[in-house]
Amino acid sequence: MKDIKNNGKAVVFDMDGVLFDTERVYYEAWDITAEEMGIEITEIRDRCAGHNAADIATLFDAWFGGKATYADFGPRKNAHFRRLLDENGLPLKEGLHETLSALKENGFRIALATSTRREGALSNLERAKIREYFDVLTTGDMFVHGKPDPEIYLTACRLLEVDPASAYGVEDSYAGLESARRAGMQVVMIPDLFPPTDEIRSYASIYSTLTDFCKAVLKK
Repeated sequence: MKDIKNNGKAVVFDMDGVLFDTERVYYEAWDITAEEMGIEITEIRDRCAGHNAADIATLFDAWFGGKATYADFGPRKNAHFRRLLDENGLPLKEGLHETLSALKENGFRIALATSTRREGALSNLERAKIREYFDVLTTGDMFVHGKPDPEIYLTACRLLEVDPASAYGVEDSYAGLESARRAGMQVVMIPDLFPPTDEIRSYASIYSTLTDFCKAVLKK
């Protein structure tokens, strides 16, 4: 990698489950749609966590083998998700604004690496009034293969002009953590729906909240 301008002063965040407490909302939308369609989705829902829409469609369709399709399920699930956010608001993770502000004040560049499509990601960032903190946005619809493929994190680091080895990749899902690990980043897990495994503990730093992560980074 060339033209590294900000070595060691960059953080790349996942969005759902890290910045916003929206994974639970997604799960609720999945469950509502599954009940409407009369299908059982608990296991495949968990397998799809952290993946982009294209990969979710492939996993979903293979799982049901024609008994249900993501072309039918996906739009209905997404409509329920948007409705739930409209009704209940966008839930923010503890310390979100304070963390982003502190990182910026201390010279960090910040990127987003989310499996969500760009339109949805921008809508959430603007709704939460945090768009201004992000120097780079990489979203699921930019790539053929989503997480755990490392391309989304490698692209974020390239656009930030930082060496992946000196940048933090902050995640909650297993697919996302593997993506950041394969990219050669300093991997950080802030657990949400899934607990850290022994393997994850072997390569990732684990913090309970964004605030804890921020305090640790700023001490270095």
